[in-house]
Amino acid sequence: MLHSFFKLLRQSLYALVILFALQAVAQPAITYHSKVEESEKYKNGNKYQKDFLIFMDMLQTTHPAFVKNPPFDVEKEQEQGYSYCGKCKDLQEFTFYIQQVASKIHDEHTGVNISANQGLLYPFHFYIDDKGYYLDIVQKGNEASLGKQILKINGKEMSFIFNQFKKFFNTNNDAGYKKKFKNDARQFYLWHGTGLCERDSSINITFTDGSSLRLYPVPTKSVTHSPVQRIPSFTEIMFQQNGKLPFSYQFLDGGICYLLFAECEDRNTYMQKYLPQVANNATLRARLEQQLKRIPIFTEFLNSMFRNMEEKNIKTLVVDVRANGGGNSTLCNELLCRLKSSITGTKTEVRSSQLAEDYYKATGMDVSLLHSSTGNHFVIQSSVTPFDGKVIWIQGEKTFSSAGLLITMAVDNNIGTVIGEPASYSPTHYGDIISWMLPNTHTTGFISHKLFVRPDETKGDEIPLTKILPTSFEDYVKGIDPCYNWLINH
Repeated sequence: MLHSFFKLLRQSLYALVILFALQAVAQPAITYHSKVEESEKYKNGNKYQKDFLIFMDMLQTTHPAFVKNPPFDVEKEQEQGYSYCGKCKDLQEFTFYIQQVASKIHDEHTGVNISANQGLLYPFHFYIDDKGYYLDIVQKGNEASLGKQILKINGKEMSFIFNQFKKFFNTNNDAGYKKKFKNDARQFYLWHGTGLCERDSSINITFTDGSSLRLYPVPTKSVTHSPVQRIPSFTEIMFQQNGKLPFSYQFLDGGICYLLFAECEDRNTYMQKYLPQVANNATLRARLEQQLKRIPIFTEFLNSMFRNMEEKNIKTLVVDVRANGGGNSTLCNELLCRLKSSITGTKTEVRSSQLAEDYYKATGMDVSLLHSSTGNHFVIQSSVTPFDGKVIWIQGEKTFSSAGLLITMAVDNNIGTVIGEPASYSPTHYGDIISWMLPNTHTTGFISHKLFVRPDETKGDEIPLTKILPTSFEDYVKGIDPCYNWLINH
């Protein structure tokens, strides 16, 4: 099948070394303060009430959704929340309450950092397809239940369970909620807060074969997972073989170039993001620069890829962004400019605020960019001769943020066709997150301060899929990729 393989920086330890470097320079969380701290209501409240008032003020002064038509009744929400927080028993209860408030904005870029505030969780993970729910990860010692289809949990049908956590998750659409449910339904507090767990805090999973499995919540650090035994898919193998780089490609039979675009980041964007934070630490700066040399520069990568495509007379380019959760949109624009001579982009509306200004200063960004909103969609003129072959985009449930913007701009500029599954992004969406911290409880989270409006505003929130190709659980276990199979057969 594969007659040519582009070998680019094959590094088996890539993920470990770069993770170490980037964790050392994590983005700072800005402690938010405001004039609300001068009010009697604030002064008379407990720490949860105080931080709730600060949280509400932060949403109103920072998020673009509150500029024109607020997504909910702010005054009513504030009164109810202040009263509720007066009875909060612990930090988790407070955290999950304000997360419910954030979820009403329907912006996956805005919410509480649950992973940093969680305590107990159930050691399992779901796989969901059109036929049902399956156990694909479980705590070690319970491997006999892996791969089984779930019928009920604590006597409740799975369709009922699936709908119970929607108020906790800030998602854009149904695909986004499905993604969140699979990842976050393990949280003990969700089950406890909705009354879905047993009195002893357990959950009893009943499978379609009549067997059952009872699980108890355990501390996050105590979880030891066992995944279902499965065969890796073509793209998983490709990702591993190429050292887990954010982008790589292979030539396939039939004149196809398969670009696996796993992350919208390259060496330059990482340098821009993290270098200012270690500018005063020579040792850490040198280590970061050394590790980032392992990652290619996207422009150079594209130059090489398209040059090789021309030499081999490649007529079809496939761009797979199913695992791409976003990053820097500059890379997406670079790719699109290789595919069409003129690209109409998004219209960006920037919400200027004190929190945004403090964040820009802390991360070494130009504060003047906060006043860079434009009333028009930008246009990019390509400086190279565009690829004149066929382009196919593959999106999936995890396609999000800048990767979703890439697909949106391709569709609105009539570049290629899209196959795959409904994705969790919205063509017009909020984004560009700021990390924050509340001063009294030290609760952390993130908030959008920009609105990205799709090029063709008449198209609403839909991305047409030429072919919907979901991956069933059976396909997942067997390593069968319906999108890849469709490509090589068409």
